[in-house]
Amino acid sequence: MQVVIDRDPSYAPCAYLICQCDKHGNWNTRDDARTVLVQTDWDYPGVAAALGFRPCECGATDGTVDCEHKTATQMISEAADFLDAHLGEQFEDTGYFERS
Repeated sequence: MQVVIDRDPSYAPCAYLICQCDKHGNWNTRDDARTVLVQTDWDYPGVAAALGFRPCECGATDGTVDCEHKTATQMISEAADFLDAHLGEQFEDTGYFERS
């Protein structure tokens, strides 16, 4: 199943939405049954990792704790930038929605 990262400022200000795509690749940010709210910045690195983001080249962190090279704040900010750059891009659902 394909999902996308999107934003809908009038519906969920300052948040990302993971939206389930239909068979035609369309999605609706207002469909609560097919949308997951990503509200806290601590979740950004994990969501971005589903699209290929690596918080740090060292691989010693998931992006929510400091490593030798970067602070968690830096990695969370970089994850948000990564998500912004990939809005509307489809990727395989890695477990945000139950399989039926």
